[in-house]
Amino acid sequence: MLTRILLLTAMLIAPGIATAQAPHREACNVEADVTDRDPNGANVRAEPGGSIVKVLKNPTSDSWIVVHLVAQQGDWFEIDRAMLNDVDQGKETVIFQGRGFLHRSIVGAGGLQNGAAIYRDHATSSAKLDPHASGDQSVELLGCFGDFAKIRVKKGIGWTRQLCTNMVTTCS
Repeated sequence: MLTRILLLTAMLIAPGIATAQAPHREACNVEADVTDRDPNGANVRAEPGGSIVKVLKNPTSDSWIVVHLVAQQGDWFEIDRAMLNDVDQGKETVIFQGRGFLHRSIVGAGGLQNGAAIYRDHATSSAKLDPHASGDQSVELLGCFGDFAKIRVKKGIGWTRQLCTNMVTTCS
């Protein structure tokens, strides 16, 4: 009984502490690369920070893993599938299907499609940060919303629908 009274008192004094909310979930539809360099593979988790449900391993230096992002929650991306792209075999193989989460630090892009448009917001009607971006520049994936990826490039932070998910060549 005393514990319950203390909890109710804490909720009245500091409601934000007792009722902490999970990060907002933004739905999206974006493909990105697994950029994790760990030779043991990238961990797909059941929930953000939760138990490991699958380890995505890249068997050769001539292959790469592309994931389909369906949402973002804070620093975590929700995925529904992962595909291994094998240059030697000339094929793409599904290596994970289902609901899983990857941390933002291990998901990215090899670059941009040459001449990609980068917008200031996640709408083609917004002002352009760069109307014809170079494809071979460094790209940091920050988030996603709808069909747009939020990225950091030389010119700043913006939104694009033209990530390059080919880790062997530049997209043009």
